[in-house]
Amino acid sequence: MKEWRNAVNQNKIRRAKNRTAAHLFPAVLFFYAVFLIFPAATSAGDRLASSITKAAEDFVQITESQTEPDVGHPVSVTKKTFSVAGLDRTYRLLLVSDLHIIVPGDPQVDPECADVAGSRLNEMFRTPSGESSFQLWQTLPSQLDGMKADMILFAGDMVDFATKASTDSLRAGFDSLRTPWMYVRGDHDYAAWYSKSYETQKDAIVLQANTAPRKKVMRQRIGKLTIIGWDNNTAQMTKKGLRDLEKYLQEAKDEKSPVLLLCHVPLRGTVTDKLEQESLQKNGRALLWGDSGCYYRPDDTTKQALDLILDAGSPVALEASGHLHFPYSGPLTETSTIITADPAFQNQIDELVLVPGNSQ
Repeated sequence: MKEWRNAVNQNKIRRAKNRTAAHLFPAVLFFYAVFLIFPAATSAGDRLASSITKAAEDFVQITESQTEPDVGHPVSVTKKTFSVAGLDRTYRLLLVSDLHIIVPGDPQVDPECADVAGSRLNEMFRTPSGESSFQLWQTLPSQLDGMKADMILFAGDMVDFATKASTDSLRAGFDSLRTPWMYVRGDHDYAAWYSKSYETQKDAIVLQANTAPRKKVMRQRIGKLTIIGWDNNTAQMTKKGLRDLEKYLQEAKDEKSPVLLLCHVPLRGTVTDKLEQESLQKNGRALLWGDSGCYYRPDDTTKQALDLILDAGSPVALEASGHLHFPYSGPLTETSTIITADPAFQNQIDELVLVPGNSQ
């Protein structure tokens, strides 16, 4: 069991020694205000915040275990178990994010960007054993299939930039899969950053349309579980996407079907302070969708989408994301949880085990 404790900072105030009689009365008033009134108010606020976090912890019920790479199991798997109300059985899902495939010698890389692309290939996106993300992808699909999961969730940035070579490589891996899968893209999946002499952003979008169905909001059902994907949520939600999201969430609610929301960029919830702080420390910015303090600021349409997802009556039980390049599991709201994936370019994926929980 992994717990999130609400951090409480307590001020340590020491009384000065050897006060003169002239200062005795003000000191008594100061003592009364600081030690009696202020702690009482602070304690009440702390109890409220603690009760909210405790409610979320009780709902989430996460346990974790790690499978280290070995000869027979070369990818490192972190198993995370979630108790989700409304499920009819246990569901096993694999979460893969931020692989950042770069094809060596890609002919569509702009010569002026070759050094940068080469540095990203050879230095940034390597497994601990030295494999490139491109090399890893040659064997990863068969490994994923061998784990016999209900579904594989690809949470974006599977390629580092979109060229014919990188998207063809990605598509070949997808085509080899026998396990059902869903792919939501991130900003890198649609990027033409290092190939501008050869293609435009529109070309990159066309290339990505050939890797997998391209729809802003998509849905798949597995038994009692509904999986909703928000494609490229580094961009604002579209009005068509908002209508589809509202429809899918309402149908899941009517059917009493818990929802897993898959997107690239994590969302700010009502109890995600710890995740925001960790992103600030590790990324230099709070790379979440939210209002003040977050890097991704919603317009009116996206704000409506976030409100639907985070509403107290929302059927969303779990949000799965990537983007941050560090793993995290914790409360999203009082009745849901959030997970950010281990980065796949480090040869790490997550196994999500969703077990039936008690109705709230």
